[in-house]
This record gives sequence, C-alpha cells and structure tokens, in this order.
Amino acid sequence: MSDQKISDNDAIEAALRLDGDPQNVRDYYEDWAKNYNLDTRSVGYSGPAIAAKLLSGYLPDLGSRLLDAGCGTGQVGIELHALGYQNIDGFDLSESMSEQAAASGSYQCVLGGIDMMQAPRSYPLSDYDAVLSIGVFTLGHVPPEALRVLLRLARTGGIVVISTRSKYYQQSNFQWLVDDLVDNGRMVLLQVVKDAP
Repeated sequence: MSDQKISDNDAIEAALRLDGDPQNVRDYYEDWAKNYNLDTRSVGYSGPAIAAKLLSGYLPDLGSRLLDAGCGTGQVGIELHALGYQNIDGFDLSESMSEQAAASGSYQCVLGGIDMMQAPRSYPLSDYDAVLSIGVFTLGHVPPEALRVLLRLARTGGIVVISTRSKYYQQSNFQWLVDDLVDNGRMVLLQVVKDAP
C-alpha cells in the first residue's frame, strides 16, 4: 500500500496509531467491531480479496486446510469461501471481531482472544496448507517476528500470505527478517505485490 492517508475515517486512522500492546489492541478492536466492516468498505479496502485471489493461484486444491491469522470480522474467510475453499479456521485477538467471523459461515472454527505471538499454544504446528494474515502486519499491531509464528503453523512446503502497510515495511525490521528467513532456507519468497490498493 502507499504511504498516503487511506481515509478521513477516524477509526481507521486511530487503528494505525496503536501502541502494539495486545490488551490495547484488543480493547480497540472490541470497540470498533460493530462498525469495522462498514468503515473498511467505505474506503474500498481490498486486501482480503487480493490475498484470496493470490493464494488461489498457488493453491488450487479447494480442500486445503487454511488458517486466517488475525481474521477480524472474517473478510478474508468470506473471500476464500466465495472461491470454493471450505476448510478454513480463523483466530483473532478480539472476541467481538471473531464472533462476527464465525457468524459469516465461512469458517470451520474461529477462536477469539488469541494473541498471534501465542497462537502455537492453541493450534498444532505444521498443520495448515496455507496461513493468511491480512491487515495485521501494521505499526502498532504485531512485531515482524510474528512471521516466524505463522511459518511454524504452516506445514513444510505450505504457503504464507501476508499484507503489510508500507510504513510498517519501512519503519520496522520486517525486510531484514524476511531476508534472514530466505537466506537461512526457512522460506522461499514466491511473490511480492507492492503498492496494492
């Protein structure tokens, strides 16, 4: 995404200024949950659709086991389900957001109250054909090291699809971490889409 302000919407702008403390992030999204879909739709947020389409190009088996890490209200799951994927699990830090995801009917199982950095306590390692995390790798939400967690949840040879905001990419050690994981054979970078809408 570009560095331009994405909206005049105060809720979205405030979310981009969170401090990274899981309790503060959880509290913010608990309050925002009821308006989240309306607010993100109003600015044309397309991350979930782009991610689902990207994954489908690499993982045509619709029976694959998928994990939506930081699923929010279920926008990614809805897009995946519309493409024909049926075996989707999800988790989110916010109980209210995860309840909406579960109500979408797109998921097999959705858990709330899950901190991404602690997700392996609730999910088996190396169990998913693909792990997606869209809209989570942004300033004030999760550290770049959360990518290591997602890799541990994916099976060997599995696919991880994430989105980052450009400021996160520029202001954190995310690029260094990706380079380190690639250089040490922990992952292969399949595709990078820069400045998506």
